[in-house]
Amino acid sequence: MKTLVWLIGACLLFSLPAQAASPFRPAEVSDAELSELRGRYVMPGRIVHFGVTMSSVWANSAGQTVGAGVTFQLDSKAQPSLYVTDLSGQSDPEVTPPPPGIGQVVGGAGLRDVQGISQSVRSAGDFNDGLNNLEIVISREGGQLEPDNGAVPWTGSGTFTNEAGRVLVAQQGGGLRILVDAGSQGAALQQIGAGNVIQQANFSGDLNTVRNMATLNVGLRDLPLGFDFANCTLEQLRALRPMGF
Repeated sequence: MKTLVWLIGACLLFSLPAQAASPFRPAEVSDAELSELRGRYVMPGRIVHFGVTMSSVWANSAGQTVGAGVTFQLDSKAQPSLYVTDLSGQSDPEVTPPPPGIGQVVGGAGLRDVQGISQSVRSAGDFNDGLNNLEIVISREGGQLEPDNGAVPWTGSGTFTNEAGRVLVAQQGGGLRILVDAGSQGAALQQIGAGNVIQQANFSGDLNTVRNMATLNVGLRDLPLGFDFANCTLEQLRALRPMGF
């Protein structure tokens, strides 16, 4: 660890202009400069696959479920593909519908304006269970994602409806959204893109369960045999030897 810290310090010192009065004087980095650094921590050409899987499923107290899933991915040639899956349960006319929810969830509009990741579970009912889960998976030579059984190609929007409610899959503000409307029982939302990830579950009834699940998959190409970034860095530091480092 000490060796790594020394190497980083030496790199910073070597990159400073000669006219700098003090090589360790702190300097503020502007937002414009920071913006240029985004996404620069993976060498060009090493990303061979990027994909997103996202699903939202609502189950009420009668065991009825409504939900949808999406699978979006880009290959190494930046060719996109998007599939949508209906995850709603089959209708059963003998099931007694749940009693109407009487709770009311108020406020929270600002949660949709958060830049970054926003996860919330709010309940105005009893014995509800909500889960918002986001995973990032980085693999070597990651392959293409396989759409779920029953997935259909994206056509611009998708709506699925049954006794448990209605789910809408659509584009929203430059992102991809799954919105579940469970009627008087509440609603769930999941959105990714446009600089943020939003996962919400709002309960106004009782004994409901919501699962908002999202996974970001990144596949990286393995380095060529014998190519070592650490050794490459050490070679670049050879120029420091005449200076006494």
